[in-house]
Formats: sequence, structure tokens, C-alpha cells
Amino acid sequence: TLKQDVKVWHFCHLRKGETLEKDVSLAKDVFIDCDVQIGQGSRIQNGVSIYKGVRIEPWCFVGPHVIFTNDMYPRVGNKKWEIVETFLNTGCSIGAGAIIICGISIGEFSMVAAGSIVTKSVPPFHLVMGTPAKLNKMICACGQTQLPLHTEKKKIIRSCCQANLNEVVLKKAEALIKNS
Repeated sequence: TLKQDVKVWHFCHLRKGETLEKDVSLAKDVFIDCDVQIGQGSRIQNGVSIYKGVRIEPWCFVGPHVIFTNDMYPRVGNKKWEIVETFLNTGCSIGAGAIIICGISIGEFSMVAAGSIVTKSVPPFHLVMGTPAKLNKMICACGQTQLPLHTEKKKIIRSCCQANLNEVVLKKAEALIKNS
């Protein structure tokens, strides 16, 4: 199902049962597996394959050539093949070439550095980097300001966030801080 103002560039392949919410953009050479849901305003860049079991909430960014897995023990002929889910929570960003191992959650407004291999869940408003990815800093809602780990939640929404984020996304970040 393609909702209003979805943009699909050339050489994309969408399988049956996918849902792309309003204002989703798929760049060149993107594969969307069956039953995948991509939330409003999300952007999927060139060369990304989103496999069954990956759930993408609104306003997420998936950089070029990010790799997702959906099977912890891949083996041809396995009779007990199980899809292991991965969750991209609202406002998260994943840098180019990152590898996301299934069974984890990328927290709200968190950021994964380019080339990282993510093997553990990432908490909201945190930046992870490396192979394997480790917590590096906290990050503001718009991603422009890195903050020390253990920064008070009330200091995460900054003036740069108010200047850089559209009103809908800013309100989602403020609500998350308020309700946590």
C-alpha cells in the first residue's frame, strides 16, 4: 500500500503486502520485502534492502547501502527458519554502510555512525559508532549537537533542534522527553 506523496525512484522492488506511509521516499535500487511497514516521512537511501521483520516508525533516515538481517542463524535448508524482528523507532538515523543485526531496537532520535556494526539495542537520543557499535555520546533531537553521556533529558532539546526540525518532528521529540 502506497499512501499520499510516496516517492519511489527507479530500480526499486516492492513486494506484496508492504505499507509505505505518507511522504516516504525510496531512493534508487531499494528492495522492500513483503509485510514491511515504513512510517510517515521516512527516507530510505540508495541500495538498501528492508527485509521482512524490519519495522520502521515515522521520520527515520536509513543511509545508503545500510544492511539489515532478519535471521540469527542463516542456513539453506533450515526447517525452523525464524524471522527475528528489528525496530527503528521514531526519528532515528542510520549512517551509510552500517550493518544492523536483527533482534535489536534503534531508539528514538538516536544515530548510528556510518560503517558501524550494530549488535545491541541503541537507547533513545544516543550516538553509537564502531565495530561493534558502542555508545559514544548523547545526541540532540536534530542530530547537530553531541552531548556527554548521561546528559539530563531536559537538556536534549536544544535551540538547534527548534531551528532545524519541522514542527511535527520537534513535537514528537519533546513529547518523548516529557513522557520518559
